[in-house]
Amino acid sequence: MVPSIFSRRSAPEPEAPEASSTSTHPTTLVGSAREKWRSRLDQDIAADSTSLPTLSLSGAHPGGLAQLYTEHPVRLSLLIREPIALGRALERARSIIARSEQRASAHGTGPIHLGIGTASWRNGTDAVTVPALLRPVRLVRRDDDVLIALGRGGLLAPELAEALRSHGLNVDGDTILAQASGSHGFSSSQAMAALRDACAALPRFEVRDDVVIGLFCHPAGALAASLAEDVTALEDSQVIRALAGDQDARNDLRSEALVPNPADRDPWAEKGVGDLIPSQQDAVEAASDGRSVFIDIPAHSDDASVVAAILADAAATGRSVLHVSTSPSRSIAAYTRLADLGLADIVANIDGYSDARKTLAARVSAAMEDTSPVVDQASVDEMRARLRQVRGQLASYVAELHQPYGRFGVCAADALRALTDLTSGENAPTTRVRLDEKTLYEIAVDQGESARALLREALASGTLKGSASSAWGNAVLTSDEQASDVLLRVDRLSKTLPELRVRIAAVAGEAGIKPAGTLAQWDRQLAMFDGIADVLDVFLPRVFERSAADMVIATAPKQWRKDHDISMGRSERNRLVKQAQDLVRPGVHVPDLHRALIRVQERRDAWCAVCGDDSWPILPAKIGEISALTDAVRDDLDAIAPVFAAEEPDLVGTHLQRLTTLIERWAGDTSAAREVPARLQMRERLAAHGLDKLALDLADREVEDAAIDTELDLAWWASLLRAMLASQPALGGVDPASLEDLVREGCELDEAQVASLIPQVITGVRRIRTNALAARPSQYEELHDLLVDGTAPSDLDLLTSYPLVRHLLPVLMTVPAMVPALAPTGRTVDVVVLDGADGLPLAELAPIIARGHQLVVIDDLTGASESGATRELAGVLPVVRVEPGPRRLNDQVALLLARYGYEHAGIPVPWTAANAPVSARWVEATGMPAPGAHAIESTAAEVRAVVDAVIEHAVEAPERSLAVVALSERHAQRIREALESVKADEPGLASFFDPATPEPFVVVGPDEVAGLTRESLILSVGFAKTPHGRVIHDFGVLSSEEGADALAEVLRVVRGDLTLVSALHSAEIDRDRLGHEGSRMLVDLLEIAEGHAGEGMDAWPVLAGEPDRLLVDLAERLYSRGLEVVANVGIPGGMRIPLAIGHPESPGRLLLAVLTDDEEYLAERSQRVRDRARPRWLEAQGWAVYTALSMPLFIDPDKEASLVVDAVLDALEKLRATDDEPVVEVPERIADDEAADERVEERAEEASSGDGDEGADEAEDSSDASAPRMPMLDDGLDEESKRRKKADEDTTGMLLAIKRKERASEENRGPRPAIAKGLPLAAYSDDQLDEMAAWVRSDGVERTDLETAEELREALGITRRGFQSDAVLGNVVRRTKPAASAQESDEASASDDAQLEESSDE
Repeated sequence: MVPSIFSRRSAPEPEAPEASSTSTHPTTLVGSAREKWRSRLDQDIAADSTSLPTLSLSGAHPGGLAQLYTEHPVRLSLLIREPIALGRALERARSIIARSEQRASAHGTGPIHLGIGTASWRNGTDAVTVPALLRPVRLVRRDDDVLIALGRGGLLAPELAEALRSHGLNVDGDTILAQASGSHGFSSSQAMAALRDACAALPRFEVRDDVVIGLFCHPAGALAASLAEDVTALEDSQVIRALAGDQDARNDLRSEALVPNPADRDPWAEKGVGDLIPSQQDAVEAASDGRSVFIDIPAHSDDASVVAAILADAAATGRSVLHVSTSPSRSIAAYTRLADLGLADIVANIDGYSDARKTLAARVSAAMEDTSPVVDQASVDEMRARLRQVRGQLASYVAELHQPYGRFGVCAADALRALTDLTSGENAPTTRVRLDEKTLYEIAVDQGESARALLREALASGTLKGSASSAWGNAVLTSDEQASDVLLRVDRLSKTLPELRVRIAAVAGEAGIKPAGTLAQWDRQLAMFDGIADVLDVFLPRVFERSAADMVIATAPKQWRKDHDISMGRSERNRLVKQAQDLVRPGVHVPDLHRALIRVQERRDAWCAVCGDDSWPILPAKIGEISALTDAVRDDLDAIAPVFAAEEPDLVGTHLQRLTTLIERWAGDTSAAREVPARLQMRERLAAHGLDKLALDLADREVEDAAIDTELDLAWWASLLRAMLASQPALGGVDPASLEDLVREGCELDEAQVASLIPQVITGVRRIRTNALAARPSQYEELHDLLVDGTAPSDLDLLTSYPLVRHLLPVLMTVPAMVPALAPTGRTVDVVVLDGADGLPLAELAPIIARGHQLVVIDDLTGASESGATRELAGVLPVVRVEPGPRRLNDQVALLLARYGYEHAGIPVPWTAANAPVSARWVEATGMPAPGAHAIESTAAEVRAVVDAVIEHAVEAPERSLAVVALSERHAQRIREALESVKADEPGLASFFDPATPEPFVVVGPDEVAGLTRESLILSVGFAKTPHGRVIHDFGVLSSEEGADALAEVLRVVRGDLTLVSALHSAEIDRDRLGHEGSRMLVDLLEIAEGHAGEGMDAWPVLAGEPDRLLVDLAERLYSRGLEVVANVGIPGGMRIPLAIGHPESPGRLLLAVLTDDEEYLAERSQRVRDRARPRWLEAQGWAVYTALSMPLFIDPDKEASLVVDAVLDALEKLRATDDEPVVEVPERIADDEAADERVEERAEEASSGDGDEGADEAEDSSDASAPRMPMLDDGLDEESKRRKKADEDTTGMLLAIKRKERASEENRGPRPAIAKGLPLAAYSDDQLDEMAAWVRSDGVERTDLETAEELREALGITRRGFQSDAVLGNVVRRTKPAASAQESDEASASDDAQLEESSDE
């Protein structure tokens, strides 16, 4: 069976007692703590319940009171109609609203009740007097009035209910209300009668027929009661025991340290939802493990994403969650984040007014119907497998790129940067010699000192200079003696070789053969002549006239002929033998005629092979002398051959022409020959150190001594990089294009992974819903029938009466005061999430903590008060720190903070503009100190200037959140009061001032800024000069020891543009009279606003440090192409942009951030952070981003430079397109405000005309009303906010359009008429209005009548709107229109009038 989402606590089974390190029993400790907390909470409630404002309606107009009792919204002016009494009543009503908002800011709700009847009775000797029957009521400021709406239901005053229970009576407020309600509605007299009957048992009970509005129920009252009732729950809670002092509980909570994991999670193990970075995932995983934990998130971080992920993970894993926050903005932010992720349907939001709201029914119905899974698991698994593979490849590349190689202690990235550095400057080294690894290590041992010294010695000796071009450059001579011998032989050969060539040519001519080209060929010819000579010593020359083959056969032995299978007749043999014998020289004895004839035939064949068959061998003259000369040349060549083997390995085989040339060269450079032994000795020394090739390269290129170091460095780094690439597979053969594609694919897959988490959670929630529905068929049928019938109860009743709803909507978001109602005594949840705990005392939080098996606290520990609940909870829970994420931050502010040694909030992301906006509004104002004050803290002129700035921001940039910070509380209060009156006159801006937003507009003093952050900040100094022009050098809190801390906290508020409003200039303040850093910091801030001081003014803020050399080379290439290039842009402690690029057509702005895989990239273990998050953070600030990886930068820097240029041009084009887009389009019509007010009241009456009004229900269901909202803006009064939002949109569009046209046409108009601006419309004469209309038209800009009327309104400074003012201005426009223009635009004018009439009638 599926467990209930709110499980009833079972009785604990008896356990054997265990030894405890706590001397006092845990139950006793909890009991003592409970009593202490209860006493503290009772004291807090009592202190907060004194001097509460009330508003008596006993004398209200009967008609208005009757309308109020029908639960229709009623203006206070309809209840109290006498002007003086109404004024007092409005003041009291606003005081009640302010006090209610104050309670709501601390407790999440500030209930206001209508007290019907005043009950009094005796409690012993004491008389007790309280309102009797309490009905919820809502009060909302409405222009100069207050709107009052009565809610449903009722309850007895807590004191009266307790008194009745003490007498054994359990009287319910709804019962009294039912008895007092009849066919004609509610009757207070019947209510009094019912109360008298029900309370008759109380001593001397009386009830008077009074009607009073007030704050009669404290939000913490129910929690105080829980402290008395939830005894078992408190004792069972491990966290409560730890807070009570149980050391065993503390040890158990902190038994295991939480170790951060900076790496990406395995795709199948990632928890939660959203695009979370590892430190955020640490928090989600800590909460998911089921342990109670404190998650420390800095105030300026993205805590909503972490909260949403924790809630989603718990819901998907079947755990019930109770999210409790005292801050509506935190609840709104968390809910909005879930809604953005498509998970709003897992949430039920309950606040102090959910008893009257009916918004959850549709969500519950949808949850019951749609239970099908939404995950295609096969495709998800395929994507995750590929993601894991790509991450591994990229991790290997990055790791090996930065992995130290072998014994050298440097990595490939170091080599790339060093080589880029070496080769990118002027006179860069160019050697292509590469060294072996042994040589590299020997050089590294002494940082190359020995190698440099040896190279310098070798080059300075001159023995290497010109060696390659010298005739003796490759000669090998080991001693001077050898050199002398070789020189002698070379000199001799220079004479004998030419002579021999002449003899060879002569022999060739005489013998008719081809001259020998080499000595080897000559040797063969000479051997041939020697053989012929040998033959002619035995035979006569005519022996060569014909072939001797027949004679060889005839003289051969019989066996020889048999072996060669030759037969010859005897007579033939005898004849041939006789012939052979006749050819023998006379007197020569031939022992073996057969062999002699064979030699004859061999010599003849050799001759024929050279000279052809048509000639026969002859013996040249003087062949003996020639042979002797040849032997002499050969002897000398053989002797010198080893010396010149490197240059000419085979002298004998060398062509005689080349050989002669070589001999002449060698013979002609005798000095070089004598240097060879010394050179060889130097080369042997160089070779022993592996530097011989490098030394010869340097000598041949005549490298100067000063360049030897860089040449050696180039050879060393290039050789080492080659060795690295050969040994590391992830780097060897890197293709830049494929590497960049891999990074791009990794980003796309990671985005897909993040997207897959949402359907994963939805599927998990739907699976749990399916199980819950199957396990509770009867509850399902009952709930289904209820929803189908359309009689859905209120949200609160739906949740408390139907347990199945809590399974369908597992995340319950509420405020502290509602926890006892949602989880009564004995009921628990799996997880309690305290989102911001420092706003309440621990006494109020204890009953909430006790209702959860697991506690997750999310707060900023750094900003927590020393004695607050946050630090107490952090003292017993394990703490997970979520590091502050990058955020937009005003550069000038960050630099000022850094100058005074203060850290900024978060991690600043650099601006694309040269200077982040710091502007000023200077006010001419003087004043005198207020009674009891030393400083002039506030002037009316500065208050007006702040109000104007706020209204201008609300009109021109309502989408940007804004805060006003005054440097004194008195000044802040005056600004608040002035804005309240202005807001009443500007209903079109209501949505901007709506507090139900994640970052609502606020006005605060210096003591209220902790944790505050807004996109824009108006900082109002407030201080001024005396009427005599004297500056009182007292700047309130800034002129104290805490002044610098206070101003630093103020400056941390702003993320974007800062506007300073001041009546003082920096030059008017004497720095010598300033004794505290806070006041000096203020002067520096004034100087920055004046634009003539402050570090970083007129320059890009850059960080110290040497830029990456690869990027320096890229920067030079980009600079040469005309782009602006700035290295290391950033603020200390913030994000660093290694290279920022601007374009000359966009001066004062940087467009492109170039990132690279440097040491900072390597230090980040998460690929999601380094490849996606960091670029995304920069893009959110307006940067275009390009990542230039080291290997592509090194391999093809020109290509990378071209890609960067393309990216800059794309960013420039996008910027131009953005600048050309209109901000807001002019609306077609503007609704009249008064008519809109009437429509709102009519619709409010219709909406509240009955519980079963289907139209009202449909209107409620049409919006996401279950989202968290501010307590005072509920459904009963929602039309007011909707109407104001619509008027805001229309008015904003119109005013912006007019302002643009006004700015565009200002130069074309003449001088403005001398007519005062800002007077009431009735104060202007017709002539003045006509003159102003003519001046407006003088710019020549074409406008419709409606636009001209609005332009005229702006020129006159008229802020109030209504039918009368529209009619007067429209009449002025029409009567002053030129005749031609009037004729052309009759149709347009009629259309405008129709629009105005239609708007007024609606």
